[in-house]
Amino acid sequence: MLYQSLYRQYRPLGFQQGYVGQEHIVRTLQNSLQTGRLAHAYLFSGPRGTGKTTTAKIFAKAVNCLSSDKPVIEPCNQCELCMAVNQGNAMDVIEMDAATNRGIEEVRDLRDRVKYAPALGRYKVYIIDEVHMLTTEAFNALLKTLEEPPAHVIFIMATTEPQKIPATILSRCQRFDFRPLTEGMIAAHLQSIAQQTGVNLNEEAAGILAFRAQGGMRDAIGLLEQVIAFAQGDIGPEHVWQSLGTVDKTRLVELANSMAARDIGAVLKLLDEFGHMGLDYRQLLLDLLELLREKLLQVSGAMRNTKLNDDLRLKTAPEIMTMMDSVAAGLQDSRRWTHPRLAAELIMIKICNAEAAPAREQKPTPTKSAAKVNKEKAVTREKWEEILGLVKGESISSYAWLKEATPFINADTLVLEYPDNYKLHCENIVKPEHRQIIVLAFRQVLGIDDYKVRTREQRS
Repeated sequence: MLYQSLYRQYRPLGFQQGYVGQEHIVRTLQNSLQTGRLAHAYLFSGPRGTGKTTTAKIFAKAVNCLSSDKPVIEPCNQCELCMAVNQGNAMDVIEMDAATNRGIEEVRDLRDRVKYAPALGRYKVYIIDEVHMLTTEAFNALLKTLEEPPAHVIFIMATTEPQKIPATILSRCQRFDFRPLTEGMIAAHLQSIAQQTGVNLNEEAAGILAFRAQGGMRDAIGLLEQVIAFAQGDIGPEHVWQSLGTVDKTRLVELANSMAARDIGAVLKLLDEFGHMGLDYRQLLLDLLELLREKLLQVSGAMRNTKLNDDLRLKTAPEIMTMMDSVAAGLQDSRRWTHPRLAAELIMIKICNAEAAPAREQKPTPTKSAAKVNKEKAVTREKWEEILGLVKGESISSYAWLKEATPFINADTLVLEYPDNYKLHCENIVKPEHRQIIVLAFRQVLGIDDYKVRTREQRS
């Protein structure tokens, strides 16, 4: 017998048979089945892997199950029709992939076929997956059928992007929004599947897989299958990290501590080691964010302490949040880079340099230049972000040079201050092609028509 992937082997066959989560949807559908108040069109929307198509098939079996002379709240999975749906060859349950059958001709063909009565069950159920992919003309053709549907037809449309569906279609459907599953739900289900396959899945390993799945059960089961093939036995956290190309938490804590200690050499050495492991650098940044999040929850009292989190040298919420902001901003900027490793190195170095900026000492007798600095006012974050947004809309290159500056207002002049090693930024930001764009933004937000540039060393 040919091997069948785990997510197909353990796809729920009923609402009470391996179905996880979405209680609000299950309850509503079962109440409709029990009372016989069935809509002619349903829209299932939500992230991938949350059970939209699975629910559609279970519902199709429930309305047609031959174990009763009316719809049932739980399909028997033993009658001819239920078994045909499970095997994918039921004549009365038609699946259509709108991504590949998105034109008006396919929908017209569907309209021609809906007039025919069901062959075996009570209803013909059309399951249209990724319905948002239909063309405008195809939606218009489908609308006519939804306006005057035959009594024996039920449409179930599934989508990950409901905002792309015309309002005229939405208004004729009962809409159900599928929620991402919690990590606890996913981890428990993965352990159950692993046990049924004869594998012991460690609780921590299940938690890592659940986190990586981002709320999608199908993705989680796919990752579990990959790790089972790698481990060839009981599964612990180390198997997950090695199989999925991620860093174990011990090394991640070491990286975060090196960044907190501003040890650029140690950071680059670790990144080099991770590179030889074939690491996904974007995933590294995501994992680092999750580690910092856990530490933040710990210091806030919302999460129990763990030894690894205790080893993290960041101890206060402000310093953790500062590093999280920097990593998140770097993660956003990294999308522009074609060289992931270089992007990760620059992000880490930038964080180390930002953390390394020393606090200015208060001198008992301020010099003339120090007195001048004291008169300066910092630009509020909201106004600075507004300025950056205006500049970015006009020129990406001007935005790139400007966003690294710290702005101060001194009388009627704006002062852009850069770290000492940002000499290239200081040279480029005053070029005419950039100055013209930047001055316009300053004038619009702050009413200032000029700016100067300096380094931190020049300020002191």
